[in-house]
Amino acid sequence: MQYAVLGCIHGNAEALRAVLDDIRRRGIDRVVCLGDIVGLGPEPVECVDLVRDTCFITVRGDHDAAMLEGSEGFIAKVGRALDWTREQLEAAGDPSRLDFLREALDSFASAGIAFHHGSPRSRDEYLYSRDVRADPRKLRAAFALTEKVCFCAHTHVPGVILESPLSWRSAKDLDDYFHYRKGNKALVNVGSVGQPRDGDPRACYLEIQKNEMYWRRVAYPVDKTVNRLAGLEAMSPDLAIRLQKGR
Repeated sequence: MQYAVLGCIHGNAEALRAVLDDIRRRGIDRVVCLGDIVGLGPEPVECVDLVRDTCFITVRGDHDAAMLEGSEGFIAKVGRALDWTREQLEAAGDPSRLDFLREALDSFASAGIAFHHGSPRSRDEYLYSRDVRADPRKLRAAFALTEKVCFCAHTHVPGVILESPLSWRSAKDLDDYFHYRKGNKALVNVGSVGQPRDGDPRACYLEIQKNEMYWRRVAYPVDKTVNRLAGLEAMSPDLAIRLQKGR
């Protein structure tokens, strides 16, 4: 089976459209979304529509949930962006968009393959590369809830954490390719469509062909998104800078 997994779109419709075009060009017709469709970007309405029309499984991210339930606990600039995002979705006049986000899954699993936003324990939990040394207990707890492979997003950094030996390999280190071997559990981060954090500003998603996995990087007109962000008072200027740098 061939399918694509993407996440952390964050209201960046230019990036999402480029990714979906690339997915279609590769002949992939099954797409999973790991959440954070909205937040931090200028086009939440368009992104919700594109995901709703394209993805056969959608998991709710922490930004999606906070936009719906309240942004307490987020830093001020993110809270402002989430409040603005909700205003845009409400002003668009179709309540089904908010209903779609409310009805998105907390997680999904089938045949030992799981899809989460953050980790098997929580949509809010980050699985960082540094945890291999700094917090191996957290990773062991995540693996205890993983049968074979867990696909996640949330950190915006593509790569894989293996259970044995406990280790992290970035997508860059792996030349954007990972072969899953049965018997060794893996926590696979699909990267970010709309807010990459690995130093590469191109949009990122994961293509899966049975046990073969490919991180795909897709160029898109970053400047268009940057210019739209610059015109929005609710959006912090550093969001545009981070888009340009992929950091």
